[in-house]
Amino acid sequence: MAMALRCGWWVVLAAAVGCGDSGAGTNTGFGVSSSTGTSDATQGVPTTSDGGSTGATGVSTGSASGSSGGTGTSTSDASTSGGSTGTTAAVSESSTTTTSASTSDGGSSSTGGPVGFCDGDGGILLPGDLSDMCTADLGKKTFLFAVCSCAGLTANNVLKTDSYDSEMMMNMMAKTGGSVGVNGMYSASSQNDIGGTLWVDGPIQTFNSHMVTQSVQCGGDYSATSPSTVGDDMYVEGNLAAINKVVTIGGDLHIAAGKSTAGANVLGKIVKEPVVVKTPCDCSDPIDVAAIVAGYKLDNDNIPNAIEPDQLIGNPLPEVLELPCGRFYFDAITPNNALTIKLTGRTVLAIAGDVVIPGPFVLELGPDAELDLFVAGNVTLNNTATIGDTKRAAATRIYVQQSFKFASNFVLGANLYQPNAMFTANNMAEIWGSLFVGGLALASPFTVHYDQAILDLSGCEEPGGGCTDCHDCANPTPACKDGTCEPCVVDSDCCPPLVCDQGQCKVILPG
Repeated sequence: MAMALRCGWWVVLAAAVGCGDSGAGTNTGFGVSSSTGTSDATQGVPTTSDGGSTGATGVSTGSASGSSGGTGTSTSDASTSGGSTGTTAAVSESSTTTTSASTSDGGSSSTGGPVGFCDGDGGILLPGDLSDMCTADLGKKTFLFAVCSCAGLTANNVLKTDSYDSEMMMNMMAKTGGSVGVNGMYSASSQNDIGGTLWVDGPIQTFNSHMVTQSVQCGGDYSATSPSTVGDDMYVEGNLAAINKVVTIGGDLHIAAGKSTAGANVLGKIVKEPVVVKTPCDCSDPIDVAAIVAGYKLDNDNIPNAIEPDQLIGNPLPEVLELPCGRFYFDAITPNNALTIKLTGRTVLAIAGDVVIPGPFVLELGPDAELDLFVAGNVTLNNTATIGDTKRAAATRIYVQQSFKFASNFVLGANLYQPNAMFTANNMAEIWGSLFVGGLALASPFTVHYDQAILDLSGCEEPGGGCTDCHDCANPTPACKDGTCEPCVVDSDCCPPLVCDQGQCKVILPG
C-alpha cells in the first residue's frame, strides 16, 4: 500500500468521495460458535474494499443513538430527495430509537464527485492526498492471510484454517486455503490444521500432530516431535530435525547445502539451494488510522443525515441506529446500554475516541451494505457481540489504532487489522474473515474461515502506479519492479502467500 498512507503523512485534508461498487449478502456462514478474544495496544490499518456487505445476527448491548428496539409511539419528518433526511424517533420503557433516513439516491447529498458511490458507481475515497485510492484498494492489499501475526504465534490449543469465496454464493463449502503468516517464532503444542500455506519468518516447532495442506516457508530451524504433514513443497532456511521420520513432505524439500534433513520423509526430491524466506506480514510501516479518522472528521455526511458526532455517548437506554450509505464521524461510541447499528448501504464509520460498550452489541449489514470501520482509540466489547456477515466477510473491514477486546461470546464476520496488539482467544472461537494482529495466543480451539473475495474487491487506484514493494501494488499490476507496479511473472513477484497466475497474484489453487 502506498507509503504516504502508511506513514502518517496526513495533514488533515478534506477529501471528495469517488469510486467503487457495492455488494450484497446475508448473514451466517459455516456455523456460529462462542468465543472470547482480547487484544492489547494495537495500531490499526484501514482496509479498502469495494464489494460486499455483511449482515450480523445476534444480541448485543451498548447504548448509542439509533433506531429503536421496542414498541412505542413515533414521530417522523419525511425525508427529502437530494440529500436531506427525515428523523424517526420511537420511545418505549426499554429503548430509544433514532433512524436516520437515506436520501432518494440511497446516500447523502455530500457524496459528491464525478460519480456517486451510493449509486454503485465507484468506491469511497480515502481522505487526504491519496484521493485516487478507495477503501477497497486498501483492503485487498492488507488482508492476504487468514491469520497474520506481527510477532510470534503460540498455539496451545487447536488452530484450524480454511477458506471460502463469498462471490460464489452457490458454494459456501469450506475449501483449501486460509494461509497463516508469522513474523517470528511459530510454536504449536496442539493438533493444528492449516488449510493454506504456513509462512514463518523464524523457527517452527511442533509438538503434536500438525498438518499444512499447501506449502511451508520456514525462516529458521524446523523441528517436529509428532507426525506432521506438508502437502506441497517445504522451504527451510535452517536445519530440519524430525525424530523417526515424523515429517512427511508431499512435494520437494528446498534447503541449503550443509543443513540437516534428519527425519524428513520427502516424497518428491531434496533440492539443495540457498533459501531466503520473505517476511510474510507487512508490519513495519503501519497505516495511520488516527489520520484517516481526522480526514473524515472534516469531510463526512453527518449533517445531511442529521447525525451528531456525540450522539452515541452516554445513552442510558438500549438503542438502534440505522445509517444509510455515506461516511459518518463520531467522537466516540460509549453508550451505557445495548446498541445495534444497522447499515443499509456502503458506509464508512470513523471514530476519534474509544468504542466501549457495556451491553450486547450488534453491527448489522443489509444485503447492499459494506463497511470500513476506522477507530483511532480502543475497542472494548464487554458483552455479547455480533459484527458483520459471516457469508460475506470480505464486505467488512475494521482498522483499530490501539486495542480490540472481546470480553464475552462473539460472532465476527469481518477482517480485523490491529498490528500492535495481541489477540487472545480465551474460549472456543470461530471467525469468518481474517486477522492481522500484533500477536496471537490461543488458549482454546480457534478456527478461521478466510473469505478469498477480499482479494477481488473492485478499487479505484489506477494500475501501474509508483511503489516501494509489492504491498503498494494490487491486481492487475501486483508486482513492484523498479519502482513501478507491473504484472507479475514469477511467484516471488507476489506478496506472500500469493502466487503468480497469468500476470496476477492469486491464492494457491487446490492441487
